[in-house]
Amino acid sequence: MSALALKRPFRPQSPDAAGVISWIHFGDLHMIKAGEQNHLDLAEIVNEVNHAFADSVSFVFLPGDVADDGSRSAYAVVRSELDRLNVPWCAIIGDHDVHEKSFSNFLEAMSEQTHFAFTVGDTRFLAMNAFDVPEPPSFTVSEEQVLWAEEELREATSSGQKKVVFLHCYPSDLKVGGEEVSRLVRDYDVRLIDMGHTHYNEIANDGRTLYSATRSTGQIEEGPVGYSVTNIDCNVVSWRFIELGGLPVAVITSPSDERLLTKSNEILKETLKVRAKFWGSVGAVEGIAHLDGQTLPMKRVSDSHVWEAHVLSPGEGTHSLKVSFKDADGNLASDEIRVAVEQRTERKFQERDQDNALEAWPEHGLLGTQLGPNKNGKKW
Repeated sequence: MSALALKRPFRPQSPDAAGVISWIHFGDLHMIKAGEQNHLDLAEIVNEVNHAFADSVSFVFLPGDVADDGSRSAYAVVRSELDRLNVPWCAIIGDHDVHEKSFSNFLEAMSEQTHFAFTVGDTRFLAMNAFDVPEPPSFTVSEEQVLWAEEELREATSSGQKKVVFLHCYPSDLKVGGEEVSRLVRDYDVRLIDMGHTHYNEIANDGRTLYSATRSTGQIEEGPVGYSVTNIDCNVVSWRFIELGGLPVAVITSPSDERLLTKSNEILKETLKVRAKFWGSVGAVEGIAHLDGQTLPMKRVSDSHVWEAHVLSPGEGTHSLKVSFKDADGNLASDEIRVAVEQRTERKFQERDQDNALEAWPEHGLLGTQLGPNKNGKKW
């Protein structure tokens, strides 16, 4: 375990030259021992991120349940792979990480603090601890942590920063502190809560805040193994799950898909600024935007994986926007979203955050099956 003493301070990289903030999310690892499938998958994910993403994402996020039994030996397996990662990484605590009813193994291996905050570009990130009582059933955010989070959010708001929260679970899954966390999210206009815990991909939108959960890596109950990428481009949040070995891939970072619109997004009217990121084994050599019969070449932003084009508005309504890329080896990648022009989709608000989940969106990795314990009453 001596390698754990070499833990590197977490210093996220700046946004890319186009100003887009991007991060990779490794779903709950549930690591036990070396050589098992989740270890092999983690090793391949690290290889893929190093090869295709290292110069274009700010950090990698692990949402808790890193070690299935919270043991030092399990963390050592995880660290053996993370130490090869060419991107800064951070992690928060999940219920499995406190199986030994202590933070000590997690703090030794994964983080210097149980909760912390950091800034990338114009966005303040709060990494919270859903287990202030270090026992798996606790799901507790203490009053002390709530006060800390409120001060962080207040300062970020005063500084004009956007706010993102990392939490192992939905706030509504908390047994203690859930109402207080939900109040902070609402009062301080938190843009996104990025989570693990569910074992399946899910995005919820309550009209004010987005909630994203990425499929477990170690206990997969739907679909293939992979990881997600999240982007913040000005006020637009984009998310896509990437199957391991599924590169190249493209993600439209602006404008927003109408399913992800919140009150923070401006209503689109005239010219649309289309931006997209491309990741692959080699760089893209051609990008094209398609919108209601318009086909326009995209131009790459220097020193960035972002391509952009200005497209005339097709008029009021919901329209299909597609971007397509070809890389230097002739491989193709595309992304397609629904764009709402001169209107905003009215969403039915449900009081419990997870009840605002989107329907299936298989092109972005949302299968709509919600297999796994969170919505099926299974034991975690």
